Amino acid sequence: MENGKPVKIVLPEIKDPILIEGYPGIGLVGHIAANFLAKELGMEMVGYVESPFIPPMALILEGKPNPPLRFYGKDNIILAVADIYVPPTLVSEIAKELVRYLKDMNAAKVISLGGIGIGLFKEKMDVWGVGAREELNKELENFGVKILQYGSIMGMSGKLLWEASKEGLDAYVLLGETFGDRPDPRAAANVVEVLKKLTPIEVSTEPLIKEAEMIEEQLRKMHEQMEQARRKTEKQYESIYL
Repeated sequence: MENGKPVKIVLPEIKDPILIEGYPGIGLVGHIAANFLAKELGMEMVGYVESPFIPPMALILEGKPNPPLRFYGKDNIILAVADIYVPPTLVSEIAKELVRYLKDMNAAKVISLGGIGIGLFKEKMDVWGVGAREELNKELENFGVKILQYGSIMGMSGKLLWEASKEGLDAYVLLGETFGDRPDPRAAANVVEVLKKLTPIEVSTEPLIKEAEMIEEQLRKMHEQMEQARRKTEKQYESIYL
């Protein structure tokens, strides 16, 4: 631990950055969105998180070792991604150190991406959000985002929102509606569409929609197979009692 701190953020100086956070959560919405952006925008790894409390491992991507908690960058955009579950205590320390860096760099915006679980099927899945102050909520409303009035935001997104708001940074959380029982590229596409309105990012979400359609088709086929098996079982029981 450097200077007694359990976490060290390794990042170059990037002036007026826009930080986008996509740690794993419900439906892996933020995680899918962040990794999609890193790939589609051709971003390179520019930093990482060091801590003795991170599991000792290297993530192999395209034949190269990578740290599990890392940052991608392009121009003034920084993407924070994680490929492991991060314990709550570590989340708090990372958020504090990251906001300290962002404050020093005069961050333009801090945006967290995630999912919000719903139990009912809807034809149109909405994006919910909240900003660090009222003006940011109005900005989100103008983009068609539903404002979260009550509730809790867990994990890195919630902690980052709070720490950034304390420092007077423009911070937002965007949450795509999802069932949460599977990875949800469609919800990720929905939050990316709102993100595009908040930032200079230009990217087509069509690949995410196609990925979602493939998953939905696989689930539909599985459901049909289960239904056929159920009917077959019912007929067998009927024949026994006839």
